[in-house]
Amino acid sequence: MLKVLKFLGLGLIVLLAAFTMFMMTGQIPDSKAVTGAKLPGSAISDLREAGIVSENEEIIYFYSEDLFSFVDYGNLYTNERVISYELDEDTGERNIYTAKYDIITDIKMTESTSLIEDSVVEIYVNGELEFSLLVSAESNGDDRFYKKLLEKWKAKNKDI
Repeated sequence: MLKVLKFLGLGLIVLLAAFTMFMMTGQIPDSKAVTGAKLPGSAISDLREAGIVSENEEIIYFYSEDLFSFVDYGNLYTNERVISYELDEDTGERNIYTAKYDIITDIKMTESTSLIEDSVVEIYVNGELEFSLLVSAESNGDDRFYKKLLEKWKAKNKDI
């Protein structure tokens, strides 16, 4: 029994080490919100290739709740717009929700009350909820994501 426990413990350590290595080398998404500058070039290329962001867009902040893919589920904003996307597991199609800053009428955040739940950032157009973004509360990344988003939105809409 002791040998089995040692084997399982060693296996878990190896698995965690591999997961950490993949995250640190940018092969899988980070578990928290990151600035576009910290996003691996390969991830940016994947997002462009998937049609989520265009060549002329600069990613300001990014978060993916997916453990293994940058393009299946994610939330981000660029110099031009706010984007949330998800892969429909039934159809295999990617749903992309987007709003340019000049049509957004409000942005609200509901902070996570749990370590395992993400905070929710709501994007309003014409006073109606258009879509939501999920953002990890890890290391207060949700606060930085939200504050920078508000700053960007207000800068694009000087009359707010």
